[in-house]
Amino acid sequence: MNFKRILFISLLITIKYTAFSQVDASSKKNFWENVKYGGRVNLGFSNRSTNIVLAPAAIYQFNPKVAAGGSISFGYSNFRDANVKQFNYGTSAIFMYNPLRELQLSAELEQTFVNRTFELPGRDEKDSFNFPAFYLGAGYRLGNISVGFRYDVLFNEDRSIYNSAITPFVGVFF
Repeated sequence: MNFKRILFISLLITIKYTAFSQVDASSKKNFWENVKYGGRVNLGFSNRSTNIVLAPAAIYQFNPKVAAGGSISFGYSNFRDANVKQFNYGTSAIFMYNPLRELQLSAELEQTFVNRTFELPGRDEKDSFNFPAFYLGAGYRLGNISVGFRYDVLFNEDRSIYNSAITPFVGVFF
């Protein structure tokens, strides 16, 4: 059994036993009181490229440790050496687990669609494609803000718009 499969099964077992272990029927709240809005911003800059992603999100806080929701994302990338510009958009399902108040673990399944333009002498070439990503992340949480890194388990250098499977993130939820 490979490492990814063991990690995935461990995550599912953890979710099963923490999501429903502390249900208190006397403290039922209105659904909308448990919904939090926010999202994340990813920024990447270098001498050769610029990458900006904005991803507004909404999550439902099941209890102080477990939350799940969804997100949409919009991004722009510019690779100066190759004269390539691309716009991307996507949607994702998010799961967050806080074993400690300051530690946030996350899993995010994302589908991204990309429209790319190659600026060639005398003409422009256009290309469209999509790719899935499954991120496992860890971050330091201080109040409503979390900062950390996430790793794309499905990363494929030939299909992804990112240079690496590891990306930093800043997330905010209110």
